[in-house]
Amino acid sequence: MPGTRIASDSLAEDFAAARALIPNLADRASELFARLREPGAPSPLPGWTAGDVAVHLGVACTAYAAAATGDFGVLDEFGASALPPHASLTTRIANLNALALARLAPTPDAHRATPKRLRSAAEAIVAATAKPRDPAEPCPVPWFGEDVSLPLSTVVGLFLSETLLHTLDAARASRQKWPVRPGTARLIISLVFPEMMPRTVHPDRAAKLNAVVHLHIRGGITIGLEIDGGEVRTVRDPVGGRADCHLSLDPVGLLLAASGRASQNRQIAAGRMISYGRKPWLAPQVARLFGFP
Repeated sequence: MPGTRIASDSLAEDFAAARALIPNLADRASELFARLREPGAPSPLPGWTAGDVAVHLGVACTAYAAAATGDFGVLDEFGASALPPHASLTTRIANLNALALARLAPTPDAHRATPKRLRSAAEAIVAATAKPRDPAEPCPVPWFGEDVSLPLSTVVGLFLSETLLHTLDAARASRQKWPVRPGTARLIISLVFPEMMPRTVHPDRAAKLNAVVHLHIRGGITIGLEIDGGEVRTVRDPVGGRADCHLSLDPVGLLLAASGRASQNRQIAAGRMISYGRKPWLAPQVARLFGFP
């Protein structure tokens, strides 16, 4: 896992908890999408309708289930083989989204396939991640780049993240309720953020920053960030050592702000994001370092 060091047994516990959560989350999301009556309604995502969100989620969950099973034949339908081989992660994800929508969303009722796709993908990933598989087992993720692998635990976390956040997008577009629960947000942060933060850093923004920052997720893990002139490493639950800046973070506030679904300033004003330590002023700089694929 490039840029990531694991120093906690909590990974296995959170991996097991995430697996247990997937069936119920997928069922509830499927029910919400089945109630979608106006697929052409604008979603909170620029340029996407509620129907586009539904189609994308079906593709994304199928893709992460494929990463867990190792069967990538199911992705041929979505055009994944046409991705530019050497593009950045952000560019590849954007291209895959555009290809999938162009192929699967040209008709008004394309979103109707999402509940079935989502449930099938959930069943596949839960079955594929049964014991005795190691949460740290590398899984190829070809849409992230040639020869790119992610830990199995991160694949499961991304499945959760896609399902939770895009169902929220559809809920907002269709005026349905979709609560984001702290426990689910903690699991996503635990399984996804330590691995993905080094992969989504903006090197130009990090180039002049040298600092150690600890992100304390309330009720969950601590993520240690070691920022060294454009290089970023993460440590899960760091033991000892001195940090320049500490951040106490509400898990729901962090997940929604990091993914662009809530205002960071509002989270700060509400006390959901608090910085302290020797250099608390580093917090705004750290927040600007990372993208969210």
